[in-house]
This record gives sequence, structure tokens and C-alpha cells, in this order.
Amino acid sequence: MTTETHNQLKKNVLSTWDVISQALAFLGPVMSMSFLTAYIAMAAGSAVPLAVLLGGLTMVALGYVVAQFAMRVHAAGAIYNYAAKAFGPETGFMGGWVYLFAVLCLTIAIIAGVAGWTTEILAMLGVQLPGAYMWIVVAVIECVALYLLSYFDVRISTKTQLWLVFGSVAIVVLLAAYVLIIGGASGYSLTPFSFSAAGGMQGLAFGMIFAILMYTGFESAAVLAEETADPKRSMPIAIVGTVTAAVVLYIIVTYAYSIGFGFTPEGVAAWADPNVPALFSMAGMYVGDWLVVVVFLAAIVDGFAVALGCLTTSARVAFAIARDGALPGFLARTHPTHKTPHMANGAVLVLALIVAVGFAAAFPPAEGAPTAYTIEFGYLAGIGAIAIEVIYVFVSIAAIVWFRRELKQEYNIVKHLVIPLVAVVGAGAALYGSLLPQPGLLATMPYVAAAWIVIGLLYIVYLRSAKPGLVAQIGRDLSAMESAEPVDVRFQHDTGAASD
Repeated sequence: MTTETHNQLKKNVLSTWDVISQALAFLGPVMSMSFLTAYIAMAAGSAVPLAVLLGGLTMVALGYVVAQFAMRVHAAGAIYNYAAKAFGPETGFMGGWVYLFAVLCLTIAIIAGVAGWTTEILAMLGVQLPGAYMWIVVAVIECVALYLLSYFDVRISTKTQLWLVFGSVAIVVLLAAYVLIIGGASGYSLTPFSFSAAGGMQGLAFGMIFAILMYTGFESAAVLAEETADPKRSMPIAIVGTVTAAVVLYIIVTYAYSIGFGFTPEGVAAWADPNVPALFSMAGMYVGDWLVVVVFLAAIVDGFAVALGCLTTSARVAFAIARDGALPGFLARTHPTHKTPHMANGAVLVLALIVAVGFAAAFPPAEGAPTAYTIEFGYLAGIGAIAIEVIYVFVSIAAIVWFRRELKQEYNIVKHLVIPLVAVVGAGAALYGSLLPQPGLLATMPYVAAAWIVIGLLYIVYLRSAKPGLVAQIGRDLSAMESAEPVDVRFQHDTGAASD
């Protein structure tokens, strides 16, 4: 029995559009435009478009960094493998450990969110589900659908993601275009791009924390490099192209929001209310209540695509680490026919359901209190955001080290030092903002992320002493080994690697 049979993804099957669909799905543009802009408006007022622009420039720089890595290191672990290339196996493991935690938190959070929002929209349509815990039942159905889409050929999930995202984005673009055509409440103005509208640099800087969060996930396209036919061509287009397109989309839509709400204190306050998503307010103000239901449905559809994109990422990172032997071996098994990481997919979804049940038990329904799925979504997404910001800084620093050491004649100061430094500064600012004091349960988020890092450090110390042969192969770039003979899984087992 060989690695070729049970521990290998399907090669050369994904096109550039498939990779783009992964980047777009994890990005979740409709969800971001629905639920995140209110938090930017709280700090930056009408200058949300300016915050989105500055945050977008940071993410374009990061996208360039990730694309440069993905062109050269074709591995499902992505950031896990990049860190190992730059700093060695132990540090590479920590990069993968934190990135896996980040994407797992985001996957579990969005599955809960979509399940809860689905019960809400059904109630809006007059379908009252019995019991306050029916969102758990919806979550089970959601996870079954996600598993089936991820079980078969990987192209099924990528194409599903693409159509779901395009369909939901089209509705938002049409609404924004209508607001722009009629001039909104305040008419055309450059006020949304002025520092004065943000109340100064402090408000703008704080707003950029959430602006950068709107772009989180585009880098996940890199986890498909191992399955892509031409990663050297596809990765830069998908990663840099997607984040650049997102910058343009977000600026247009948030500008429409800005003039749509108006520049008065009342208009800004309406936008800055997180309990009423901006997209829903725009739909109700400029078209009618019927469109609120439509855009809510679009946000849920986009959320399902995000869940699928998150699952694709988290399962492949877990698969890559397990294939190197640092996680349980069953996670490294791929389907004999479809070559998908079906065991890792299933494990992630089972974990999501267990966590959902835990939150439902810990936060029973109470009048006036947030629902359990709302708490789960906000809390885990917050923890995931902190972890992902750590990784953004980490991979940018790894790029500076690796580019200088490896590129030699190709090395360029602007491309390989200045651009990564832009990403470090921007992501570092977002990380700083996410560590500011928060009320209640949210105050524990940094400590949870820190605890995960400590656990990872202790685990790698154990592996280094107990299984040094295993540590040496962490973060391998299997694309560099394609000409070699398949590795016998029994040898992998002997060195602590994933086995049957």
C-alpha cells in the first residue's frame, strides 16, 4: 500500500478559475459588506471607503507575498509549508498549527452563523421551526451538504463556490449601482475619502482593523496549489487578482453606503448600528422590505460558500500536517477514487457540530439575550481573526527571510522587501487593534489564541525529543519530490508519519 493510493491529492485538475473560486469563497464578500462595515463606521464614520482602500492596499501587499510563495512551493499546507521553508521544521509546524487553529475557528463560526441565519430567514418567510434549538438541526443538514460537496471531485466544490459567490455579489452590486445612480441621500462627494470624515487618524486606524478583516481568506487559494495544473500562472492571478478585485468592489459598495446613509450624524449612526446590517438598511431604504429578504438570502448563500471555502482550507491544512506525521494519521487519508481529504473534511465538520452543541448548552435561550449561535459566531470569528493576523505578520516576515536567501539573481528590494514590510505593518496594526480590551466573553479571545500557541510549543518540544525523524520532515514540499518513488506508508509509520 503506497502513498499514491491513500495519502495523495489529485494532481493537475484545477484551473485558474477553480483557484479563484476558493479565494472568493473564503473572502465572503457579501457577508463582509453586510456585517462588517458597521464596525468600521463606528470608528471611521463616513470615511469607511478610505479605511477599506488603505486596508485593501495592505492586503494586496500580503497577496503578493503569498502568491510569490505559492508559485514556488506547491503544497496543500500553504503557510505551514512556507514557514518551514523559511525558518525550519519546528517553526514551520508552529505556523501551520496557528493557521490551522485560525481557519478551524472561522469554519466552525460560519457554520453556526449560517445555521442560525437560516432559521431567521425562514421565520421572516413565515416558516416557524419548533424549538429554540432547531438551528442545531439546520447545522447538521448544513454539514451533511458541505461533506457531500467536498467528498467527491474537488472541482464540484470549487464550481459550487464560484456560482454561489457570483450570484450573491450580483444582487449587492445592482443595489449599490441603483444608490449611486440616484445619488443617495447626500449626493456625490469626496467626503468619504477624507481624513476629516474619519475624525482623524485614530478613528481611521481603528476602522482599518475591521477593513482588513473584510479581506481575510483570499490567501486560502494557496492550499490548492498541489492540485492545480499550472500553479506558477494560476496562483498570482487568483490570489493577487482576487484581493485587487475585492478592493475595487468594496470601495464602490461602501461609497454607495456612505452617500446612501448620508453624512449627517443620524446617517452615520444608522450605518454604525451592528444590529441592523448596512446591506439590509440600504435595501429597505431605497427599494423595499421585499429586497431585505432577498439580500438576507444572498448573505446566507454567500455564507454557505464561505463555509465551503473554510472547510476546503482547514481540511487541507490538517491533511498536510497529518501527512507529515504531526497530527493523527487518519487525517492524511484521501479517497481512493476522488483523491479528496474526506477524513479531514469529516473530522472538521464533526468538530463543528460538537462545538455548536456545546454553545447551545452553555447559552440556553433567554429573553433579551443573544442567541447561542450569535455568541458562537462572534466569539470564534474573533479568535480566528486574532490568530489569522498573527499568521499574516508571520508569513510576511518568513517571506523577507526566504526571498533574501533563495531568490538570489531574482531578488528585488521593492518586490521582496518593501512589499512584505507593507504587509507586516498593516497586519501588525490590525493585530494591535484586535488586542484592545473588549467587554465580557470577548475579553478572553486573546488568551484563547495564546493558549493554543503555548500548546503548540509544548507539542513540538515533545515531538523533537520523542520523534526527531518526524520533525525533520515537517513542512516538506512534495512538489519537489514528484519524480521520486512513492514512499511506503510502513516507513512513514516507523518514523511517526501518517499511516493507514
